[in-house]
Amino acid sequence: MTATIRALRPDEVELIPAIERDAAARFREVGLDAIADGSVSSEAFIRAVMAKGAALVAEFEGTLVGFALAGVLDDALHLYELSVATAHHGRGVGGALLAALDSEAERRLLPAVTLSTFADVPFNGPFYARRGFVPVEPSDWGPAFHLLHGAELTAGIPVERRVFMRKEIAR
Repeated sequence: MTATIRALRPDEVELIPAIERDAAARFREVGLDAIADGSVSSEAFIRAVMAKGAALVAEFEGTLVGFALAGVLDDALHLYELSVATAHHGRGVGGALLAALDSEAERRLLPAVTLSTFADVPFNGPFYARRGFVPVEPSDWGPAFHLLHGAELTAGIPVERRVFMRKEIAR
């Protein structure tokens, strides 16, 4: 059975951190315990994304099992966070959320979806590459990527393992 993708409702915001924590635990498998133990998206951030961006959820049999938070940065819809509950990994939930983001970018007449991720983590960079995302070279970064890179560096994220990626939206 397939998850239903829809907009996050205001009364569901409090459910997002539990999904994010559960999904982040997987980073322990690849030696990124600091990511697994890191903070989750704040309620204020989630509500801001709901108001100004795209906050999508995957619902399966009445339960939220994943989400995607995105907003417009530079010329694209930028994926801030995509998380799927561990029990639902490998069921196409992440791919369905990404497809919905493609549709959202198209609806907004944006040419692409972008993101920042770990290049060498199988459920990050390779996952997105299989779905049409390609690395963006630093010489092609827009202002937002430079700001995000600086924020990741300040936050102690190992930026040498990170990559910005972009997927052009077919019209």
